[in-house]
Amino acid sequence: MLYREISRVLGRYLFIFSLILLIPFVVCLYFEYIIETPFPPSAFAFFSSFFISLVLSAIFWFCGRKATGSFYRKESIILVVMIWFMSTILGAMPFYFSRTLENPLDAIFESMSGFTTTGVSVFNAKAFDKNGIEIPIIVTDPYVPEKSYTYYGTINPVRNLLTNEIIYSGTEAVSKGILFWRSFTQWLGGMGIVVLFIAILPALAIGGKFLFEAEVPGPTKDTIVPRIRETSSILWKLYVGLTLLEVLLLIWTHPSMPLLDAFCITFSTLSTGGFSVTNESIGSYNNPATEWVVIVFMILGSINFALYFFILRKKFYRLKEPDLFLHLLIVFGGCLLVSCYLFGQTNLELNGTSSPFTVSSAIREGVFQAVSAQTCTGFSTTNYNFWPFPAQLTLLLLMYLGGMSGSTSGGVKTSRIMILYKVISHRIENMFKPDVVRKLRIGNKEIIPSISVSVLTFFTMIVLFTILGTFLLVFCGIDPQTSISSVASMLNNVGLGFRAAGPTSSFAFFTAGAKIVSIFLMLFGRLEFFVMLLLFIPGFWKNK
Repeated sequence: MLYREISRVLGRYLFIFSLILLIPFVVCLYFEYIIETPFPPSAFAFFSSFFISLVLSAIFWFCGRKATGSFYRKESIILVVMIWFMSTILGAMPFYFSRTLENPLDAIFESMSGFTTTGVSVFNAKAFDKNGIEIPIIVTDPYVPEKSYTYYGTINPVRNLLTNEIIYSGTEAVSKGILFWRSFTQWLGGMGIVVLFIAILPALAIGGKFLFEAEVPGPTKDTIVPRIRETSSILWKLYVGLTLLEVLLLIWTHPSMPLLDAFCITFSTLSTGGFSVTNESIGSYNNPATEWVVIVFMILGSINFALYFFILRKKFYRLKEPDLFLHLLIVFGGCLLVSCYLFGQTNLELNGTSSPFTVSSAIREGVFQAVSAQTCTGFSTTNYNFWPFPAQLTLLLLMYLGGMSGSTSGGVKTSRIMILYKVISHRIENMFKPDVVRKLRIGNKEIIPSISVSVLTFFTMIVLFTILGTFLLVFCGIDPQTSISSVASMLNNVGLGFRAAGPTSSFAFFTAGAKIVSIFLMLFGRLEFFVMLLLFIPGFWKNK
């Protein structure tokens, strides 16, 4: 194992990460010393995190100063896992140092949820009695009335200094710099922190290719130009361009929206992450035009980014991808199904008000939640926890399907669904036509046997981890219905939850064991199992 090479690259990565921490630090300085908002200060938390990251960078660089430059597949796999764990821990420090989250495990949970673009959160307003003494929160799932959860909130409110009256609570009571960082972690993780690193770092020779393959999700790792570093750079330029475009459209459709809100929503939308800066998610803006902008960019984030490059190069014939057609067909079908199920039912808003679903409201809410589920974003505009069971089941299925390979979306990916269909149909045909030799193809691309085996293995893994994850959460004290939806959310990096973890709640009621299980499920889902599982094979650590 080439530990010096790993240390050298980690030192460079941590130096870049420390510079990234200066961006939310500047945001904090602006809101704390220029705008002078009433929220708790957090600038020092970011500066402390910056300093720690810089010191670690120097230590790793010193340990790897005599590296020869050799870099191979084994080192790439270890490096990807180490980058994800170190980014998560360093990213959790601002939450903990600012006392936004007083439990270090909660801070790591929130950080992992951000970088993996899962979007589940432990942000939960603290509850107080009439005397101002904190009291526990009791959550009872109406579908599982015999099971209740008693826990304490995680976010201190912002009070009026004169009257001691609460003026902000929950997510809205968090400092602007922390909210910016929380959404920014999703934006960084959406395209991939390792892909960003490859784009910035000088070429890693053959190691850059292995890093790219280990980081980018999907059964195939298409590159749009021959060199991996150029591919990474182009993908990030497209990512930044779409980010700026959505910010402009959000401000145009909602002129009263603060610029910080527009950036945070964009970070969470294009990365298909789902973190919000308000207690009622996107529903708090109550603006149909804004919601449609978010819908469009959730879909854009779930499409293979290489297609945007081909559009810019006027290679429109590359859009004739069966994968793209299937993805858009599933989006349309999911939206249609959910909207039809909602018509005539009662619409329970996130603020507690209710009204019957009309045709327009059923389409508006159904399309938004269906797209949010399939693109694995996790935004919500209404309380879908009380929707008809067929609509909820459709959302759960869409969460597993996910978007296209090469996108920021999670889930199984539509390309794997197509490959699985081809493999199954080919196997059935062989049963009554054993002499027929037929190559598996999707469009003009041949599916080689190794990819077919990889896809079948992936489906086996997601089934096994769904069962194992559900069992572990139930063992940790979570009811089965909440556990099933939570595991689906963690593995597919979605952010939507049902029952006790519905849109009006958070995951703060999870026990410490359940949070640890969830952290690993999120990372396993983001790295699509294989990279993490390799570390548990004894032969992987042998030198020969």
